Amino acid sequence: MAQDPLIRIGSMPGISSPIHILTDTTVANGYALSLALVVLLQYVHTLAFRNRTRHTADQYRKEVEGLSLEVLQLSRERGLQRLENQILREVLTQPDCQRAIGHLLRRFIVNPEDAFGLFMPLDPASDMPRQSRGLSDDSVKNFVLDHHTLQQLREHGAVVWETPTASGCTPFALLTPADRKKARHLFVIGVGDTNGLLGVLVASSLLPIAGTRTEQVDLTTRLMSSIAPNLRQTLELERQSVQLRCTREMLELRALTDGKVNDPTVMLEKFLSRLGHMVDAERTVLFMTTNEPAVPLRCSVRCGLQLQNGILQKWNSHEEQLAERGLHLDQLTVWDATQLCRLGIDTLIASAALIPLSDGGRLLGIVCLTRRSPSGFSATQRQLLCWAGESLTHTLERAMSFVAIERQAKQDGLTGLANRRTFDEELADILAGIRTGEIVECSLLLLDLDRFKSVNDLHGHQVGDAVLKATSQLICDQVEKMRANDRALAARYGGEELALLLPGIGINGAMRIAESIRESVERHTVKTATSQLKVTVSIGVAACPL
Repeated sequence: MAQDPLIRIGSMPGISSPIHILTDTTVANGYALSLALVVLLQYVHTLAFRNRTRHTADQYRKEVEGLSLEVLQLSRERGLQRLENQILREVLTQPDCQRAIGHLLRRFIVNPEDAFGLFMPLDPASDMPRQSRGLSDDSVKNFVLDHHTLQQLREHGAVVWETPTASGCTPFALLTPADRKKARHLFVIGVGDTNGLLGVLVASSLLPIAGTRTEQVDLTTRLMSSIAPNLRQTLELERQSVQLRCTREMLELRALTDGKVNDPTVMLEKFLSRLGHMVDAERTVLFMTTNEPAVPLRCSVRCGLQLQNGILQKWNSHEEQLAERGLHLDQLTVWDATQLCRLGIDTLIASAALIPLSDGGRLLGIVCLTRRSPSGFSATQRQLLCWAGESLTHTLERAMSFVAIERQAKQDGLTGLANRRTFDEELADILAGIRTGEIVECSLLLLDLDRFKSVNDLHGHQVGDAVLKATSQLICDQVEKMRANDRALAARYGGEELALLLPGIGINGAMRIAESIRESVERHTVKTATSQLKVTVSIGVAACPL
């Protein structure tokens, strides 16, 4: 069995006992120190290992957290991208701009009771109207953006008011009190490209609802930037289409005025009726100026919507009130419902347009177009109305010349009544109508001034002419008292003989009219420069059929 080397060393000959003891003690202490050192090293190693492990674990944990955040961010970005692509796909596949904007507003404003959105075009040449969701009509109409806000939009693409107030936010102050309650935040996003702003989107909330403010603004700004080029292209195509339609409408109206005119009134009625239909007006009226200060305007043509008698009278009254305003206008003027209310027109009519027909500063007439709809006349419609006014002015000049010539050919130069030729033609037409059954009955009054030859002999032909004029005027006064649909014709039959043709009136009615004329002539005094005369008239009455 092997022996302990220490024992062998201590028992070596020649070494004293104290040395042996010292050696044993030293060796024993060396073992303890070594063990202590080993333990210390092991402890240090363990601490280092733990620290290294903890550090590595922390690094792994941070990397995992970073990866998780990246995954979450990528997921959010993917969700935002998916939402953006979905909205773009839905908007850009709409057939026209108005539907595209309407769909966009429905996407952003899910609950119009709690939020609102407004798309406001900035191109003055565009016919695109303002579109809104969750916003009152008053707010839509009154909303404007000041120059400073528009400049910020051009520079930054978006303007945000986190807590808008009436004093610190001008657009907020333009909203009605009810709409302000929905505007806890107010966003204005520009819709434009490198060529400029096409419009702005105003909203009280943005998508995604759960996103951060930066995500919401960035998403909406990208959407508007993506939509803008397509919107501009679509608007341009629509503008070209509208201009083409407007040109066709002008040519259609021009064909009416350039054609052969047998009856100017019929031509004007067709022109105005078609014009009203083109601009969505329900009624169109032409007022002609007169030389009478008390009655400066007289209605010449009315066309459009057929109304009940009571409503018709009220509507006509509104049109006449507007026409009086036109006496002081020199260009096309339109009114909306609010402006009409200021004029005292608060029923039936919600929008109107007046076209003064002027030639060299001389007012010939006024065209009044009215409708019940509060929507305003578009830029294209206003363009057509301006053109129609110029065209109608030239047409009126020709028509007035035509009417003047026709009147000279059909009227008696002294009395202003129809001449014998016109009377004979009208009588033949009426008799033909009676034979075919188109006219049920007709009466004829022949009037002869009593002792007219003695008037000429005693007072001269000038006084005789004055008597004829006065009697003719009395007959015309009686005709004006008749119903509007009674086409009575007063004519100078020859010399002092006058005639009154009464289609649609039987013998009894003719007798009453004859007696009324006889009494009127008998009561009247003809005043001349040298004398005052009273004359009487004898009237014969005939009827067909008997």
